[in-house]
Amino acid sequence: MRCPIALTAAVCLLATHARAQNVPAIKEIASIAPEHSVFDAGAATRPLVLNSEKEASEHFSKDELAKLTREVDFSKQFVLVFAWRGSGGDRLSYTVAESFPEQVAFTLTRGRTRDLRPHLHIYALRTGVKWSVR
Repeated sequence: MRCPIALTAAVCLLATHARAQNVPAIKEIASIAPEHSVFDAGAATRPLVLNSEKEASEHFSKDELAKLTREVDFSKQFVLVFAWRGSGGDRLSYTVAESFPEQVAFTLTRGRTRDLRPHLHIYALRTGVKWSVR
C-alpha cells in the first residue's frame, strides 16, 4: 500500500496495520438495544460517539454492554449511536468513499408522515475513519 507523501510513516503504518487485521471501515450493529438515555444524548444529525467501554456503560445495560463488547473492539473501533424521534418515513443511509483514510458520509432523509416514531442506528467505525452527517 502506498501512502501519500504528506502522511507520516507512523500514520501509514497504523492504517496498514488496521486494514491488515481485517477491521471493516464500518459495521452496522442491529441486535443491541441501548437505554432510553441515548434519545436525550444524541440526535439524527448529532450522533452519540462512544470511544470506550466506560463511555458505553453509561448508555447500555450490563447485558447489552456485554453484547456490544463482543461486536466491537474499542482498541480498534469506536461506536456511533444515532437515536432520534421523527417521522416513520425517516431514513438514515451511508456511503463509503474509498480514500485514504476512508470517509463515511451519513445522509438523513426526512419522511413526510406526521407520526412520531423512535429511530435507532448503531455503527462501529474503525479508528481513523472520518465521518460526517448531511
